[in-house]
Amino acid sequence: SAAQQITSGHSAIAVAAGGQHSLALRTDGSVAAWGSNTYGQATVPTDLGGCVVVAAGDVHSLAVATAGSVRAWGRNNYGQATPPADLSGVVQIASGGYHNLALLADGTVRAFGYDFYGQSTVPAGLGACTAIAAGNYHSVALRADGVVVAWGQNTYGQCAVPANLGPVRAIAAGRDHTLALLQGGGVVAFARAAGSSPLP
Repeated sequence: SAAQQITSGHSAIAVAAGGQHSLALRTDGSVAAWGSNTYGQATVPTDLGGCVVVAAGDVHSLAVATAGSVRAWGRNNYGQATPPADLSGVVQIASGGYHNLALLADGTVRAFGYDFYGQSTVPAGLGACTAIAAGNYHSVALRADGVVVAWGQNTYGQCAVPANLGPVRAIAAGRDHTLALLQGGGVVAFARAAGSSPLP
């Protein structure tokens, strides 16, 4: 279909892509959503505002407000659209297929939603994190020391962090694989699409 302008007079500063829906965070803190709306994932709550971060799962959506609270909407069959009542101080969020990760200001990580593969069970003692990423059924965190920690489904080796990997400065997670951007500019992938190469 043809490209659409969806920011309604306000510039977008962040975007997120779900299974078949999209989110855009506007400069005024409002959120625009479009695409598949089978489970209400593209129906933004009317009282939502003051947002600073957005994320999209397969059929659910999330936003972080300036106070560090999380709002979620869309399908909730595994609790993925029900943030824990005590969740606060959130600075980053990441959505997998049916689970979510939240990075707190103190460097700890919280998770909620589908946990069949342990993707929502954060490893004990994990802290000092600076980034998070979520695949379909796995979760990844980057610590301040450049170490990558991964947990959840490992059928394809997506949680099998290579020995002596690092130091890493950024991470990303696909459906069944994980990427690590090294400090030196190289990229390492593990699981499906495994391999490593320098950036072009």
